[in-house]
Amino acid sequence: MLLAIRDQVKGWLAVVIFALLIIPFAFWGVNYYFDQSGGVAALEVNGEEISLADYRRAYQGLREQWQALSGRPVPEEAEPLLKEQTLENLVQTELFRQTGRQLGLRVSDQEVWDAIQQLPSMNDENGFSPELFSLAAGQVGLTPEGFKEQLRQDLASQQLQEALLGTDFVTEAEVSAFARLQNQKRDFSYAILSADELKETHEPTEEEIEARYQDADDRYMEPEKIRIAYVVLSLAKIAEEVYLEAGEAEDWFSDNKRDYEVEETRKVRQLIVKTPEGASEETLSLRQAKSQALFERVKAGQSFEEVVVTDLADASVEFSEFGFLTRGALEPEVEEVVFAMAAGEIAEPVRSKEGFHIMAVDEIRDGTTVAFSELRAEVEKDLRQDKARQQLYELTDRLATLTYENPDTLEVASEDLELTIQRSDFISREEPGVGIVAEPRVVLAAFSDEVLLQGNNSDVIELDDDRYIALRTLEHIEAQKKPLEQVRDQIVTRLKFEAARDETRERGELIQEKLQEGRSQGELAAEFDLDWKDATDVARDNESINRAVLRAAFKAGRPAAAGQPRFNGASLGTGDYALVIVRSVAESGEDAMEQDERDQLRLQLQEVSALSVWEGFTKSLQADAAVEIYEETL
Repeated sequence: MLLAIRDQVKGWLAVVIFALLIIPFAFWGVNYYFDQSGGVAALEVNGEEISLADYRRAYQGLREQWQALSGRPVPEEAEPLLKEQTLENLVQTELFRQTGRQLGLRVSDQEVWDAIQQLPSMNDENGFSPELFSLAAGQVGLTPEGFKEQLRQDLASQQLQEALLGTDFVTEAEVSAFARLQNQKRDFSYAILSADELKETHEPTEEEIEARYQDADDRYMEPEKIRIAYVVLSLAKIAEEVYLEAGEAEDWFSDNKRDYEVEETRKVRQLIVKTPEGASEETLSLRQAKSQALFERVKAGQSFEEVVVTDLADASVEFSEFGFLTRGALEPEVEEVVFAMAAGEIAEPVRSKEGFHIMAVDEIRDGTTVAFSELRAEVEKDLRQDKARQQLYELTDRLATLTYENPDTLEVASEDLELTIQRSDFISREEPGVGIVAEPRVVLAAFSDEVLLQGNNSDVIELDDDRYIALRTLEHIEAQKKPLEQVRDQIVTRLKFEAARDETRERGELIQEKLQEGRSQGELAAEFDLDWKDATDVARDNESINRAVLRAAFKAGRPAAAGQPRFNGASLGTGDYALVIVRSVAESGEDAMEQDERDQLRLQLQEVSALSVWEGFTKSLQADAAVEIYEETL
């Protein structure tokens, strides 16, 4: 029932929704940092400057977003759009910051820290990592304090958004009206005028072909192409050259033997009588007596589950079923008891800092041990990988230093690190080739201003599988128009399609006029070879009828009375034309909706309304703002 809204969201609304979602967190997607670099200004918003460095970082961030979402490099024709969007994002973010400051919006230090600690990139397996935090800040050119301050500004902008949109609401009357509209069903007839036969009746002239070729520069362009030279550091290659001393692999195996063995595991259940931290001796004595009483009940035949059920009022008693555990998963005191038990045994209460544990071992899976001779090849491979990884970090730093200090050549790095300089065939943004040169990060770096226009080496780029690459441009061919003869067939096909489409549309509009004049379906079917189909009780989300036909049917007006149908038509993407005769409209009303559907509809209407409010607010800010863009610096 909500398909129509979904259809709309796929179009212009999707763009607005996306913009709404990223505005509060523009910092993360656009990398816009205030007060982090001085120098030349790129633009000015209400008297406050935004530096050229900020603009460049924001532009690069937007390029990376494009690439991440599309899975391919940014095409050349999209560059002006990206630059325009970057400027718009910077202006909007600065306006939100200024407005929040004027309204006195503030974000506490604790709120900033809470937001940072929730970011996945700041956490490892042990939770929040200060090291990852410092690394992430440095990667975007900020100190930790600068990172926190920028996030504070972004959270303040989010507060502004929430304050504005929190007052917006949708009335029950609006929900009801839209529900009736969405539940509407129609009876109609439709026919499709085919354009296929007409495509071969028109033969474009040389003048038409030449005119289209001259007018459609972008469509018939040979893309910009480059050849690159590059060197690659890889863990796999380094590992192949690692030399192992006699006995070194045996020593490695001895030190890491547990990595090659299957440990013994035990399927464990537990009843615990928990003790509070700092409990008195009296409390400990009572909890120990409680655990002993529970053990006696279990020993007498009651299950752990039955014991817990009969002690629901006692919050200190908990039951846990762990499954199969290895050593190291339990408290040391408990583990010692568990791994000394036999399968099917239940042990008397054992105390830990958490409480008194009653442990049961249901099943034991024995571990397996292996000899070095059985795993020699695997152990040697692992040892080489470990030694190679240590070298890789040092060599990567060396590669970065050499390519930076000698920006106009890869020869120095190649000779120093004994790396082969490889050369690619010509690649473009749209057709990046195969292998390592097809990696999105490689293509992005190859077509960057620093490499392509300034002629420098790229930064060292980290790829998957522990590979690192540095590259430079060997040869550059500007985008140029393809010869006419190379694209002639494409142009002819397109011109034939357009001529057939236009003629079919004109014929369809003529038939609509005849219907309006009162000609019958049968007469027109015979005259124009039409095959009319009847569609009864059709809803907006019907999947058996062409979407373009459905849209035409539901865009047509409501018949004024029985026997007074409404007519409509629409061109299809194939060049065909759809004719529609709407005979009746029925509204099933709100009763046709389940409550959850109604709630979902209300929520979506609120979102649409909120988007409209936010769009109006941003346009108002922009209309009142004094913005100056220094084009000469961009």
